[in-house]
Amino acid sequence: MKIGCLPAVIVPWKLNEIMKSEKRILIDACGVRCGAKLIEREGMSVDRYIELTSELGLKKAKELPSKELEEAVYKTIRKEAKALLGRKLSERR
Repeated sequence: MKIGCLPAVIVPWKLNEIMKSEKRILIDACGVRCGAKLIEREGMSVDRYIELTSELGLKKAKELPSKELEEAVYKTIRKEAKALLGRKLSERR
């Protein structure tokens, strides 16, 4: 599994690397779905999609996240990564 920032999708050589990935997770922070729209524009598919505000039952706010929110985001992403990879992440290190 490769991890990359969303803007990398529009950089040709980075897009090439992303396209080589066997599995892809896309994470959007809010319901505007900027990431999903960009990925769709580039003709890419994803294996898992997370939109964090809906997944965590939050409203978008312009404030720094609390430690509790950071932990909830981490757990959500880790759960999806485990489901996608089909085994414990610690086994892959």
